[in-house]
Amino acid sequence: MRTKAVPAILFVLLAAASSTATELKQQTLQAWEAYVRAANMRMEERASGQSPFLWVDEKPDLVQRVRAGEVLVAPVDSHNPHKVPHGLIHHWIGAMFLPDAKLDDVMRVLDNYDRYKDFYKPIVVKSKLLERTDDHEKVTLLMVQKAFSVTAAVETDNEVRVVRPDANRAYSLSDSVRVQEIADYGQPREHALPEGQGPGYVWKEFSVSRLEQRDGGVYVEMETIAMSRGIPVALRWMIKPLVEALPRKIMLATLNNTRDAVSEETKAVALKTQTMSPATARR
Repeated sequence: MRTKAVPAILFVLLAAASSTATELKQQTLQAWEAYVRAANMRMEERASGQSPFLWVDEKPDLVQRVRAGEVLVAPVDSHNPHKVPHGLIHHWIGAMFLPDAKLDDVMRVLDNYDRYKDFYKPIVVKSKLLERTDDHEKVTLLMVQKAFSVTAAVETDNEVRVVRPDANRAYSLSDSVRVQEIADYGQPREHALPEGQGPGYVWKEFSVSRLEQRDGGVYVEMETIAMSRGIPVALRWMIKPLVEALPRKIMLATLNNTRDAVSEETKAVALKTQTMSPATARR
């Protein structure tokens, strides 16, 4: 069976609601690279068995809650967002359980980039698969998010590396190799800004996705890590609640949309199989 990618590339778009232009600084980039290295190491530990593969397995009550149908979303720790020189790193995690689903059911949906605009609307406006091998994908996405009078539009190219430890588990690491903010989105003067320049809604993005088939279904976990500019002191009182509430809202919507898409696609595949002739079905 061909290994499928498990991209998790939806992230915080309005981390700093200020239209004042800024520029990504070297200090900020170095802090980001160190943070991502640590995230990679933690995933390696999960994959090798040094720590639980799934976040929900770290506490018994988390498994019970997702098995009962709850969709969990939380900041990774109490220091979220993490302050770095001239920026903020936002790190959130979400989990759910899809009863009666198969690993391939979920992977088939997450691989269907052509339908992301349907699965994840209105955040994903368009997407395109650029490259694909058995363990690698490259995809470009245009995502838009609005809050109050601010519209954040970001276009990214993401390199996705896929690992399939065994028949029942899969994980992926998605790294943004290009992030460009779109100025005046939807207006006649719409244009892409140079990388590392602009309002600083999103400078960098990294995500981890984990799937495990067991207990009569599939556990789905998504981690999103995004770096934005810091919040100006004068606006902190207004922006801080948005920074805390919006990532939770986006993650919750992403997981729910994924669940709905898996259900719809599974039904469509089953219906197609039923309508096939016996000879065709055997093939």
